Amino acid sequence: SVSAFLLNRSSDLLVDMLNYIAQTNKREIDKVIWEPGHLKFGLVSDTHFGAKQCAKDELNEFYEIAKDKGVECFVHAGDIVDWCGVYHGQQFEQDGVGFEAQLQDIKDNYPNVWLPTYFIGGNHDENFLKANWVNICKAIETVRQDLINLGFYDARLKLNGIDINLHHGGGSLSYAKDYKMKKYLDGLPVENQPDIFALGHYHTALYDLHRWIHGFLPGAFLKENLLAKRFNLGNVIGGRVIEIDKNEQGQSRINMEFIKL
Repeated sequence: SVSAFLLNRSSDLLVDMLNYIAQTNKREIDKVIWEPGHLKFGLVSDTHFGAKQCAKDELNEFYEIAKDKGVECFVHAGDIVDWCGVYHGQQFEQDGVGFEAQLQDIKDNYPNVWLPTYFIGGNHDENFLKANWVNICKAIETVRQDLINLGFYDARLKLNGIDINLHHGGGSLSYAKDYKMKKYLDGLPVENQPDIFALGHYHTALYDLHRWIHGFLPGAFLKENLLAKRFNLGNVIGGRVIEIDKNEQGQSRINMEFIKL
């Protein structure tokens, strides 16, 4: 029918517009924090603020441990908040429902150790934009100056000359944990390879060196909920402290520690 065609067409236009917004809201950062060619940072992902199972105590503990170990900053690979409507019954697994509640939760309870956290938005964060036409990632910057939004799904961050590619994946994890990460890295042109690649969304932890790129599945800070039990996701709670040195020839050495909490 004509009405069905118009509805489908409107839906297509909405998706196109949201994709455009996501792509044009990216921010690339290239700066020296301390020592060129050297960077020590904390890597986290999938904190899901607003969810009852958000591992806030563990996240705060990780930030304190990482700060004590001398990190210069933190990076976050997406899904900083939980939103609502991503799956059926999600609202019953939340103690902060809606935009204002989850923004307030971030403002009051996201760790603050006087170091910046650079973050991207994931699928949960973007659903605020799809459903309510509000960008919670930008709003977070207005209430917490230490939380720096880099846009949705994918961003490049260069600190002290170290190139970090943050990416938030989609779908379920393949049988081989490293498969989706390697497929993404295989698609990158040689001249645009990062030093470090962090792939959020899958709530598990892994390190792999592929095409001379240090690739990470960062883990998560969401304890097991009904969805995780139903799909046997096996959330791995924790984050990484990563230290990398890069010489003038582009060769890098890396030390890392996964802190499981």
